[in-house]
Amino acid sequence: MDGNGRWAKNRDKPRHVGHEAGLKTLTKIIKHIFNYRISHFSVYAFSSENWLRPQSEVKNLLMLFEKAIDDNFTFLIENKICFHLLGNISKFPKSLQKKIEDLTNQTRQYNKLHFYLAANYGSREELLSASNNLKMQQKKITESIFKNAFYVSNLPDVDLLIRTGGETRLSNFLLWQSAYAELYFTKVLWPDFNKKNLDNALNFFNKKVRKFGKIT
Repeated sequence: MDGNGRWAKNRDKPRHVGHEAGLKTLTKIIKHIFNYRISHFSVYAFSSENWLRPQSEVKNLLMLFEKAIDDNFTFLIENKICFHLLGNISKFPKSLQKKIEDLTNQTRQYNKLHFYLAANYGSREELLSASNNLKMQQKKITESIFKNAFYVSNLPDVDLLIRTGGETRLSNFLLWQSAYAELYFTKVLWPDFNKKNLDNALNFFNKKVRKFGKIT
């Protein structure tokens, strides 16, 4: 979800205004996603490298995480959407950790629709963590065993990866899971991303013939 800061700068506003606008967009888009009965939806909200940003911006982002959970808590419960946190929450404030744990516990029984929030997440860190967790493994490590050591073991491979804001890189997001993802890049800044933009991305995906290395 890239482009919040630039969106604010274009309007001569402080960066936190862009992040707040981005949260409103997420609240709208998540409803469109699940109205389409897409069963797995992941968003990259805060990378493990984002701690390097100014302290004031990091503090604001953490407050927005709490607000995001509060704003979407009822929606996730009412629509029986299972919430997953991708990343290491130990560095977060205790209040945010509790909200994450409460939402995770209250939705864990749902199994048809899944929402994954990547926060304090980095794919390289996830791969290293999985490797360290398995280094004492006595039996041969298979792909299935390796994936079970990830932050969320049941996260399926990415089918469509959408990046807003005009950048054309993965930025350390779900590198293993995106091995065969269709990549959709748009110059639209995240706060401006709407249902029409989402439909364009889904139409792009639906036109793809996915071979996975085979000849069809």
